[in-house]
Amino acid sequence: MEEGIVISVIGRDRPGIVANVSRVLYLNNCNIGELTQTAIKGQFAMILIATPLQKEMISGLKEDLQNLAADLDLNINLRIVRKTELTPFSSAETEPFVLTVRGEDKPGLVYGITEVLAEHGINITNLDAQTAQIGEKVEYIQFYEVDIPQNLDYRMIQEKLRRRGEEMGVIVDLQHKNIFQAINRV
Repeated sequence: MEEGIVISVIGRDRPGIVANVSRVLYLNNCNIGELTQTAIKGQFAMILIATPLQKEMISGLKEDLQNLAADLDLNINLRIVRKTELTPFSSAETEPFVLTVRGEDKPGLVYGITEVLAEHGINITNLDAQTAQIGEKVEYIQFYEVDIPQNLDYRMIQEKLRRRGEEMGVIVDLQHKNIFQAINRV
């Protein structure tokens, strides 16, 4: 089949959401290729990519997902994409890096860092941001996985991010993913 399906699900977290969504896909003859889900402060979020084994099943799938959304009070969106759209973004040859940001939580932290990344065509492949109790203090921690094009000067990017961090009162660290994994291996 030349099409795939991207489905996003958002709602109040509780047991059974993944089971119910995957049941609907199974009953509509769809195969789940990739899936990621998380829960943040009681809110569930999932995105998955599935392949309909028969194109004519898509209208029934849409209806079944709408019914499931109503039954479970979820927001479920379905988007049909061409197979050519199911390839990762690539601006050029890239290297994987890990970017961490730590400091006091305040408005604009995600924007401040992502603005620098966007200005240099750096793609974010994963982002996790949360607060953590560190001793007596609550600290805001951002963890990015990014792909930096090889034609960019890594040290220049590192310096721009460090300076942006200083402006915002946070600590910013950028390391090649292999180095980060070696240092943080448990």
